[in-house]
Order: sequence, then structure tokens, then C-alpha cells
Amino acid sequence: MKKKVIAIVSILLLIIVAVTMAMVFKTKQAEKNEKEEKAKETTNAVPVMRVLYGEEVVGKIEGYTMDMNESRMRDVLIPVAENHRVPLKITVNDNQIESISYELKELKEDKLIDNGEIKNWKSSEGVISASYEASAIMEQGKEYFLKFVISTDKHEKINYYTRAMVTNRNFVPEQIAFAKKFSEDTFSEEKGLKLAAYLEPDSDYATDSLGQVTIRSSIGMLIWKTLRPKKTVQTEVSVKDMCIKDTGEAGTYTLNYEIKATNGQKEEEKYNVAETITVWSFQGKNYVLAYNREVSQQWECTKNNVGDSFIDLGIQKQSEIKHVESENGQFISYEINGDVYVMDITGKNIRPVFQLKAKDSEELYKTKARVMNVSDEGNVQYLIYGYSPSGNHAGKNGISVMSYNRENNYSEEIAFIPCDTPAQILEREMSELCYQGDGTVYIMISNTIYFANLKTKEWGTLIENVEEGSCVVSGAGNLIAYNTDGMLYGSDSITVVDLSNGNKQEIKEDGKKVTVCGYTGDNLVYGTAEVKVKKKYNRFPMTTLKIVDKDLKEVKTYKKSGVILSDVEVTDTVISFNRWKNNKKLEEEQLLNNLEEKQAVAKSSYYMDDVKVRELALSFINNLDANIELNIQPLGGVKFSSNAEVDSNFVESAEKKFYVYGYGKLQGIYTDQKEAERAAKETFGLVVSNQGAKIWTFEENYE
Repeated sequence: MKKKVIAIVSILLLIIVAVTMAMVFKTKQAEKNEKEEKAKETTNAVPVMRVLYGEEVVGKIEGYTMDMNESRMRDVLIPVAENHRVPLKITVNDNQIESISYELKELKEDKLIDNGEIKNWKSSEGVISASYEASAIMEQGKEYFLKFVISTDKHEKINYYTRAMVTNRNFVPEQIAFAKKFSEDTFSEEKGLKLAAYLEPDSDYATDSLGQVTIRSSIGMLIWKTLRPKKTVQTEVSVKDMCIKDTGEAGTYTLNYEIKATNGQKEEEKYNVAETITVWSFQGKNYVLAYNREVSQQWECTKNNVGDSFIDLGIQKQSEIKHVESENGQFISYEINGDVYVMDITGKNIRPVFQLKAKDSEELYKTKARVMNVSDEGNVQYLIYGYSPSGNHAGKNGISVMSYNRENNYSEEIAFIPCDTPAQILEREMSELCYQGDGTVYIMISNTIYFANLKTKEWGTLIENVEEGSCVVSGAGNLIAYNTDGMLYGSDSITVVDLSNGNKQEIKEDGKKVTVCGYTGDNLVYGTAEVKVKKKYNRFPMTTLKIVDKDLKEVKTYKKSGVILSDVEVTDTVISFNRWKNNKKLEEEQLLNNLEEKQAVAKSSYYMDDVKVRELALSFINNLDANIELNIQPLGGVKFSSNAEVDSNFVESAEKKFYVYGYGKLQGIYTDQKEAERAAKETFGLVVSNQGAKIWTFEENYE
């Protein structure tokens, strides 16, 4: 019996030792993995390329360790001088450069016309000096795609996307000097007043915000009104676009720099500035065709700017701030310049969830953040998208799905979705739908709804290439409804999906065609029509409007004998539409939403200041409790993971789109060319096709 007991004890001891060793091994392995992840964060950076024109830097180009959509990469244009030599400076960032090559392509046909390897480069103190010899095939004034490819000991292939144009005229240094002097003169009241000759003031475009000043602004706004700022860093120049004609040359240049200024409380604040000037040179004189200055305050969360009635967000380019509220109204979360915050309204507790801490305006343009939802416990689901700020995704572009736990004050990346579309386009493409629920994230890009299972990393599509207007999303983003066949008119059914749990429902009307119109709260508005196959219609013959709740129970119906309905517009409070009878237009009709609306906690607002003029603000509907002291907590942990990557692929859009660029940046995406041209004219810009080729420019149509 004694031997049996000893044997059992021995076995138990062995099991305990084995379990302990396994736990120790698991802990050590976890620690090792965490150390490796942290090491990637700090040592996995890619080289940065700077392009020169003579001795002047004319553009910084980020490297991508994945293939991007070349037609969407319009950050820098390289002007090629008469000698066809383009000097390059490459900051290696602890990489050992093994090779540098290039590819030159036609814009319209995406046809390779030249490629080769760059040799005989020199290295000194972490910077490589090299030279690209542009092909003699290149025509003067014609734009080309140019891609540099660098191979290092850490990264097999890094792509640097840009465009190139042979100028054969030495106007670039003179125009850059003019742009720099123009910028410097705005900081002097005496010199600045002389710049009034270049402005075209227009009261229709007047604004009292220093966040954006254009050629249409007043001279007072151009010379910084009462702010009196000073530059703190050297100006970085980036060439954005060029146009060469017999009547002269136009160049668009963005000047990136940082300024500091003292506010009304005698505290120093910093701002990122992107100042874009289009200079036209003709017969030895320089003229300003377009001007745009965007200012983004480097916002700090302090007791001076978080009060009981509003959060003062300072001078910002944007005119409104979007925020998300928890269902119980206790928490709000918002994003400002890539930084994400969450606030407990009841407890007056605010803390940063994520901080991009953008170094300049270019970084704000390439990397963005967006809050999806905040729970009743203050947990936040948000996105970091565009050029990844994490070394775990070094040189990659995509969408990081982040989850913040308030109790632990910790953010963790739960999925990284690689995407070949830059942030400025994603920002507009994802504007309709971006929601996380029940372990799945849903994103609508280019009229296709994608989903990613955050646990299994499964990737797929809910519906592809839906026609514009044939998919609608509720205000909270948790409900979507789309015409099942993806067509705007002529669908036999509507599919309704509750994204919070994945449940699908179908709406069908016997013998009738149906189309979605919009959401008012959680109620869906849709129309029905009786369509005869052989008959031609001037408009979709919608005869009935129906409103149903989330369980598809009918709330209201509108129908008038012999009346056709069109142009339905839906908001949270009213449904308006046009009416037709015998092809004659009747008076517009409206249906009021008599449902009780949820009271918002906060709204976008502004604050007028004696020094900073107009400041962006997030105002509370009801003042916070003045008896509770504000508690500002520091940033907690933020973890990105190389194991979070989703094997994503994206459907090629069947829709023809027109991209409008103005002031060196994307201004909008349109499906109608004439509408795109009008928008380009407003911003003194250009229209680019799906292939990345210019099809309309302000300079070519300048009167």
C-alpha cells in the first residue's frame, strides 16, 4: 500500500513539474513573441527617399513593401531637368541597401517604356546619394508613372511610387523661390500687405477660420490675423503638378512646415501647416493661379481646452468634428488629426486611446483614424488606415481594426487588412459604411461591401458593385439594406442585414419591383413600382413609399392614385420627394418622422477667440457637473501585431470614376465627368481618370 501511495505521489509530482514547465515555457514564449513584436516596431522601418532638382529637395517619397494601385499615387511629381539627371537622397533607417532599380510607364496604357538599375551610388552617415538618368524617350510636358524599387537586407522589395515630367525649361528653382518668399511674407504685416495684389477676394467663399485660407480670402486672413505665429522648422517643398504650354509654365508646390504661437492664456501651441501655391511663369514674371493654406493644431488634452460646456479643439482645417456616442449616453469618442480620445461624460474623465502624433501635414494626409463605436462600458472600436504607423506592418498600406479596453487602458490590433488604395481615397470610399459587430467588421469600398471575421481572419464580400443609391445605411451604421441584384431600379427584392448580429431578412412585393430610399432612424424607407417589360419609362414608376421598422413591420405607407414618386430624400426627421401625374410635376411632398429621437450628448460647434479667431469645438448639449473635477489620464498601451494580417483581395470596380485633385490633394470622387470638371474648377485643380491620366486641368482652361 505504501509503495502505491509513493507511486501516486511521484506521478502527481511529475504532472505538477510538467505543467509548471509548460506554463513557464508558454510564458517565456509569450514574452519572446512580445519582445519580437516590439523589436519590429522599433527596427523594421523602411528607407525614405528624397528627390532633388539641382540642390533643392522637391519631394519626399515613402516606401511600400506591397504593391499599390499606381494610378492613385499622386503625392509627388518629379520635374526632370534638361540634363535628364535626377539626384536622389535615401535615408536608410538601419537598412543595408542591396539594389536600386526603376520602371517608367505610360499613364494611359500602363505600358512599360523604360527600366533599369541605378548603380554607382555612394553611402555616408546613413544616407545614400544616387542618380536616376531619365530616358531620352520621354516627351517634354508629358506625365509618366515612375517607380523606384529598393531591395535591402530586411525587405526584399520596397516600392517608391511617383510621377515624372521632362521640363527642358529651368523654371522650377525660380518658382520654388517665389513660393517660399510668398510664404515668408505672410508672417510680416508690412510685406504681407503687398500680397493683396495676388488675391481674388470673394465674399461667397469668405471664412473666419485660419484653418483654411485660399486665394479668395481677405488679406487679413492671409497674414494670420491676430495669431502672430513663427516657423519652428525648415520648410519642406513637394512638387505636386506641372503644366507646360507655349504661353508659359505652371507649377504647383506644397510647402510643409510647423509653426508656434501664443494663445490668449499666454501658452505656446504648435501647428502643422501645408501651404500650396500654383505659380504661373510667363515672360519673366510670376503670377499666382491658386493658393491654399491648411492649418492643423497639434491638439493637447489639457484642463484649459476641456471644459464643462465644450471641448476646444483649436484651429483646424476641418469645419466640423464627428464623434460617436455610447447607447447609454455616458461615453463619447472622437478623432482629431489621427489621435483618438474617449470621454466619460458622467465622471468627467478623458483619455487618449491612440495617438498618431503626426510629424507633419504629409503624415496627416497619408495616415488617418476613424472611430466606429463606443460601448456602454467605454470600450472603443476604431480604425487606423492608410500608411501604417506600425513597424509590424512596415511599408504597408491598409486598415488596422483596433479594440480599446477601458478597464485595462489598452488598445490592441485585432485585424490588419492590406489595401492598395491610399488613405485620402479610403476616407471617401469608406464614408458610407464602416461597422464592427458580433466579431465581424464590415466595410464598403467602391460600391462593394466586404467583411472580415476578426477571429478566423476570413475575408469575403456581402455584395459586389452595387449601383450608386441601391444600398442605404442607418445613421448608427448597424443596419444596411440593398437592392438584392445590386441595381438601382428593377430589383425583385431588398436584402436587410443587421450588422450587429449578422441576421438577414428579405423584402419582396409580389409582382412589383422595389428599391431602397434610405433610413430614418432604424426605420427603412423603400419604394415599389409595377413595371411592364416592353414599356419605356421616363423615370422609375414608383407608386408607393413604405416605411418599415427593423423587424420589417409596416410603420407608414404613402400612395396617391395615378401619382408617380421620384427623387426621394430621407433624413432622421423628414422624408421629401417629388410627385408626377401624367408627366407633369406636382408640388413636392413631405412625410414627417413622428418617432421619438434619441437625445444627443454632444454636437460639432465652434468657438470665437480674440487671438485664434474661429476654433473647432465639440459642445455638450447639457453642461457637465461643475462639482466634479476633470480627470485627464495618460495614453495607455497600444499593440499592433504582425499576426493580425487578413488575406484580403478587392473587387475591381465596374463603375467609371473621376478623381478631382486641387491644391495638390484629392478633393473628391465623381461618377459624372462634367460634375468633376466643375469641382476641379472650384479648386483650381484637375480631373484624373481611373487609369490615372489627366483629362481636364485648370491651367489648360484658364481664362
